[in-house]
Amino acid sequence: MSDWKSRLADVDDDYLVGISNKGIVKRAYKDKEEAAAEIVSMEEEASVQVGEETVTVCFPLGESKCTCPSRSICRHVIQAILTLREHCVTEEPSSSGGEEAAPEEVPQEEDMQTDASSKICKEINEYPLAPLKKVLGNKQLQTLVNQVMSGITPQIQYASVVTVRLLAQEAGSEIVVKLLSPIEYSACTCHKKEMCVHKAAAILWCKLDAKTLAIEELAESATEERSYDMEKVSEAAVQMESCLEELFAIGLSRTSQDASDYLERLAVISHNAGLARFEGYFRTLFDSYGKYFSRNAVFQASGLMGQMTRMYRRVKLLKQAKDNAEVEQYAGEFRADYVPAGKLSLIGIAMEHFESQMGYEGETVYFLEENTKKWYTLTNARPVFYEGGRRRVPEKGQAPWGIGIALEELLNTRICLTAAKCDERRRLSSSQDTTGEVLGKWKPSLSELSGWYYEDFGTLFSEQIGRQQKEWLIWDSFKEEANLVFVNPDSFEKADFSRSGQQLSQRLYDKAGHELILEVTYSKEEAGTIRYLERLSEGKRPCFIGKVYLKEGRIRMRPVMVWENFSKQ
Repeated sequence: MSDWKSRLADVDDDYLVGISNKGIVKRAYKDKEEAAAEIVSMEEEASVQVGEETVTVCFPLGESKCTCPSRSICRHVIQAILTLREHCVTEEPSSSGGEEAAPEEVPQEEDMQTDASSKICKEINEYPLAPLKKVLGNKQLQTLVNQVMSGITPQIQYASVVTVRLLAQEAGSEIVVKLLSPIEYSACTCHKKEMCVHKAAAILWCKLDAKTLAIEELAESATEERSYDMEKVSEAAVQMESCLEELFAIGLSRTSQDASDYLERLAVISHNAGLARFEGYFRTLFDSYGKYFSRNAVFQASGLMGQMTRMYRRVKLLKQAKDNAEVEQYAGEFRADYVPAGKLSLIGIAMEHFESQMGYEGETVYFLEENTKKWYTLTNARPVFYEGGRRRVPEKGQAPWGIGIALEELLNTRICLTAAKCDERRRLSSSQDTTGEVLGKWKPSLSELSGWYYEDFGTLFSEQIGRQQKEWLIWDSFKEEANLVFVNPDSFEKADFSRSGQQLSQRLYDKAGHELILEVTYSKEEAGTIRYLERLSEGKRPCFIGKVYLKEGRIRMRPVMVWENFSKQ
C-alpha cells in the first residue's frame, strides 16, 4: 500500500481533469457518494470493483483500464482512483510493541499542489529538445521563435497540471494543452493522444519561461536549411559576376541600353534559382540604369558605383558558397511567415506611398501599438516590373480586417485587432482570420509617444543609431526599418534644394546645438513635401516623423510626415 500512497500523494482534481475532463470527474464524485466502490487488491496493479465494472488501476494512471465499453479514461476509472486515494490517506499505520504509532501528518492541499507542480516542471525542463524539434518541424519551430522575438507569449498556469493556452491561429479559436506527469499522458484540445505540435510547443514555452532553454539556442535549432540546386546557383553566380565585370570594364558612358534587358534577365535567373535577394539587387540595378538612360536628374554616378561594388562583393560570396547553409545566408526568402500576434491596440500614425526599385509600388501605413509601444506596418503593394516602366495611378484601397473604412482613414484612428498576425518584422497580415474594430479618432499626445519622441539629438543617436548596429551596408538596409521617430527641434534652417542632385536638405538643431539633417529626394510623390518644407518658417513648431540613419558620419532623417504646431500637452 505504501507504493500506492506515494503514487497518489500528488494526484489532485486538476490532474484527474487533465487525464479525463471536468464533467467525468464531477460524475465520478457523484457516483462515489451514491455507491461506494470496493478495493479488491492493491498489488503492482490495483483492482477496484465499481458497480458492475472492474477497474484495473495502473501506474501511470493514464494506462488504467475498465471493463466498460469506453476506450478512454471513464468515470469508473476516476471513481476507482478517488477510492484508492481516500483509502491511502485515511488508512492508520499499524502499531508495534504495544505502542501506538504516531499518526502520519496528512499533507495540506497547497503542499500537494506545490510538490505536484515541481514534479511536472522537472519533467518538462528535462525533456530533450530533439524529439520536440522533430514533431514541430522547421516551419513551426521558426514560427515559435518569431513569436518570442515579437514579445508574444501564451498564458501558462502552473499546478499539478501545467495548462498552456496557445495563441489562436484563427479568430475565435484556442488551443489548450494540459501537461501531465508523465508527459506522454498530456492532453490537448486537438484530441491527439500522441505528441502533437501543440504539446511540443507548450513544452518549449514552459522551458523558455523557466529559462532552462535560451531563445538563442532555440533560434539556432530553428534555422531551416533550404534545399538549393547548387549547380543552378553556381551558374547564376557565374553569369552575375560576368555581367558586373563587363559593366565595370565598359564604363557607364559606353554602356548600351541593351544592358537593361540583361539585368532584367539576371533578375529572372535569380528568381528561378531561389535567390530572392539577388532578384531584388538586379531589379534595383535595372532601375538605376533606367534612370541613367532617361537622364533622370535624380541619378548619381557615384551612387551607382557604390551599388555595383556592393553587389559584386555579394556575388563573390555567393559564388564561394559550398553548401545549402552558406547559400541560404546570402539568398534571402521570397515570403515571410506570419505568426499569431494576439490582440493588438493600434494607432494609425503615418502613411507613405512608395515606388520600390525592386519593381513594386503601393502604400505603407505605420501603426504604434498602445501597450507595447512597438511599431507595426501594413503594406499594400502592387508589382509594376512587367509594365514596361509605366506607373499606374495609385489605387484608393480599402482597409482590411472588415473595418469598413478606406486605407487613408486609418491615420489618427484607434483600431483593435483580434487574432492579428504579423511576421518577424511586425508587418501585419491582411488575413480574413483577423477581425478589426474602429475605436475612434486619436489626437497626438506626448505621453503615448514614449520611447520614440526626441528633443535631444544626442539621445536620439545613442538610442536609435547606436541600437541599430548596422555594418557597412547600412545605407542599403535602413529603408527596411519599420520604426519611426518623432523629432521636435529647437530651431531649424531654411530648406535648401539642390537642382543638380534633385534633393532637398534641411538642418534641424536641438537646444545643445546638435544637428540632424532632413533629406528628401525629388519624386512626384515627394513634390508636395518639398514645397511644404521650403515654405516652413521659424514661427512654427513642427514635429517631424520619419526614419533616421547614419550617412557620412551625420544623423539624417527621411521624413514621412510633419505635424505642424505640435503641442506637448
